[in-house]
Amino acid sequence: MALRVDRARVRSLFESGVAAVVSQSDRMETTSWDKAACGEWTAAETVRHVLAVSRWYHSWLDRALAGELTRPFDSADMDRHNASELAGLSHLSGPDAAMEFAVTARDYLGRVVENWNVPYAYPYGTVTAGLHAGVAATEWHLHAWDLSAVTGRIYDPEDAKGLFLAAGACVAAAEGSRKGWLLARAVLLVANRSPWRILVKRSGRTLIS
Repeated sequence: MALRVDRARVRSLFESGVAAVVSQSDRMETTSWDKAACGEWTAAETVRHVLAVSRWYHSWLDRALAGELTRPFDSADMDRHNASELAGLSHLSGPDAAMEFAVTARDYLGRVVENWNVPYAYPYGTVTAGLHAGVAATEWHLHAWDLSAVTGRIYDPEDAKGLFLAAGACVAAAEGSRKGWLLARAVLLVANRSPWRILVKRSGRTLIS
């Protein structure tokens, strides 16, 4: 079983995720950027992180278009790579990082739309650029939720089911074989059962009551 998510829906989810990060950043008071938002990361570090990730996506797509299908790095090294990227972006203020993120992420979406079915390697496996866009969209929405804890306006995406299906389709495809088939079935079965709550908890975050 292969999950299929409408391309227009994924594109809309990606665009709304970028907009949500920008919107939460715009609500941030000057003194709030140093407050914790995502684990130990401050709000400013969280926005620098999404900028770093959007840059990763460009480089991973470059590799895909060159026919390189090995993983850019192992998923076990994610924390180390995140720390390195954040150190390199420490000179950017939160607002500046948010503006640069919006440009970089939207440029990336334009490239993905043109190369939707290109085989694409990321730290968890090889899928297609279009399938991975579902994971990217979920990343943006989750970090908008992180930032909302600081701004005081708790964020909930309009199409949580779409995000759940899009992310699930990518993860199932990366797993492949029988495990991926079983995962795809499970995603379909639970997609209508508090999908945003499940995504937040599965990402290791603590739900805000």
